[in-house]
Amino acid sequence: MTINDRIQELILFLKDTENSFAKRIEVSTSVVFNIVNPKGRRSYPSGAILEKILAITFEGNLLSAEWLMRGQGGLFLTNVSQSTPTGSDLSKSIEELTNTVRKLQEEFSEFRKTSTK
Repeated sequence: MTINDRIQELILFLKDTENSFAKRIEVSTSVVFNIVNPKGRRSYPSGAILEKILAITFEGNLLSAEWLMRGQGGLFLTNVSQSTPTGSDLSKSIEELTNTVRKLQEEFSEFRKTSTK
């Protein structure tokens, strides 16, 4: 399935027409026509168009970039917090990553010791 097919699938999921989808993402109908319609050019969407498509939400859920670009995962991201992480959230994440790196370094060191014997 191509990105053009996934955009067509998104249009159908949203119960839009090519025209209403074009209005939704604020582009001309010919742009959408040339992306999804078999009678059009089936051109690859530009970066600006992709940004507009990725801004689509459904019931508070963001469209999944992985799904749109690669066809992997679900159509929309669910249970995604759209709030900005706090300093304490970031500090906790950094601490967890630091601990993981230390553990991996220790395991690698032990591995090197046993593999050189």
